[in-house]
Order: sequence, then C-alpha cells, then structure tokens
Amino acid sequence: MVIGLTGGIGCGKSAAAACFAGFGFNIVDADVLARQILESPASVQMLRARWGEACLAADGRPDRRWIAEKVFGDPAELSFLEGVTHPEVARLRQAAVSDAKRHHVVEIPLLFEKNLTSGFDLIACVTCSEETRRARLLKKGLTEAEITRRIASQMPLSEKVKRSDVVLWNDGELEFLRAQVAALVGGLPAL
Repeated sequence: MVIGLTGGIGCGKSAAAACFAGFGFNIVDADVLARQILESPASVQMLRARWGEACLAADGRPDRRWIAEKVFGDPAELSFLEGVTHPEVARLRQAAVSDAKRHHVVEIPLLFEKNLTSGFDLIACVTCSEETRRARLLKKGLTEAEITRRIASQMPLSEKVKRSDVVLWNDGELEFLRAQVAALVGGLPAL
C-alpha cells in the first residue's frame, strides 16, 4: 500500500510520517528529494543561469531561504523552480515505493495543488488549528510575513481535508497523533 501524506505547512506532516515509520512503513519525503535534486550540479547550473550568484550560499550550494523569498509570491519563478525539481522528484518517488513487500508513506505538501494524487491507495491529510500552525512556524524561525505568504501559496486546509480519505488531527500531544496513526494502520491489509 502507498499512502499519500499531505497537509498544510506547520501542521505536522513530518511528525505523522515518523509515526508511520514507527509501524515499519517506508517513508519517502518529497521535500527531502527536492532538496537533494536542488543541490545537484545540473540544478545549481540552472539556478545560477537564471538568478546569478545571489541564489547561492557561500559554500556554493543553493541558498534555500533566498530562493524561497524569490519564488513565493512570484508564479513565474515558482514555475521555473518546480520545472527544475519536480520531474526528477517524481522519478525518485516512484523508485522509492517499488518494493511491494512494504507499505509506504509519501509525504508531499503540495499533493493536491500539483495534481499528484494518482498512484496512491489512500490520501491522509494532517491538519491543526491556525494558532498551532503559526506558533510552530514561528518557532522554526519564519517571520509572520513569511508564514502568511507560504500559507497563501497553498490550497486552504479545509479543501485538503475535503479531498482526503483520512484526516489526522495534530493540535495536541504527539501521543494523540500516534494513536490516530495506529488506528489507521490497524485497519490496513497486512503484507
């Protein structure tokens, strides 16, 4: 079984993925794949050609914070970045879930926004209150303006919830989230 795991920024998708991992699921994080691809020599060359040296950190790797500032709120620049990373992310994601002897969870924040729902047996959405979400993101070092911009770039949580097969509420303690994942896993077919 391959589960697509989505939700809004700051809702706790990674915490939910860790819960699934605790039950033996293979976890594939599309953001991690995208970061790896972004740092490849071919991607760095494309970024440099488009944006110049300003997009690179002192060590020559892409400056993700600079890039985020550039692309969030500018559809053309976001489209360029996605064109650099998304095709290779899709290829790596498919390869990562090819083992039919395991259950897999693929964490994709923009699962619905980018129409990536095919190939999943189940879609789970992690959600929480707006207050909790913003507090988590502030703790990670984002400013209020960055948080607002990133939230606005995603589909509303209410719509993600409507489109999902399962909703995991992550506004409280980790044990509560773990119990929801355990209930979901308990209802899945065994391998």
